[in-house]
Amino acid sequence: MDTFTFMIAILFMMIAVQFNQNWLIFAIVALMILTMRDIGATVLLLIATAVLLFGKDYLADYWPFVLFGLIILSVVLSGKQKQEQQMPDMFGQGDMGGIGFGGF
Repeated sequence: MDTFTFMIAILFMMIAVQFNQNWLIFAIVALMILTMRDIGATVLLLIATAVLLFGKDYLADYWPFVLFGLIILSVVLSGKQKQEQQMPDMFGQGDMGGIGFGGF
């Protein structure tokens, strides 16, 4: 998961909570879910949305701590990124180091 994108989404949701624009919160969540590739990131975003919506009266003074806590939680839950498996070289490089048609 891209932590910067997650942080920006949380900030936009915090702004929408302050202006009491619930439709904007759900629009941000829907857009982020559609663009995320990780199920863990989706679950974390739903948890963050629930925290922001249900705790909006209590979080006014503590929003920096909430933001950093959610970012730390996203880093912990994302864990190590899976290394992409590289396809083995199916064809040898030939006489010319892979340039051209080999023996011609």
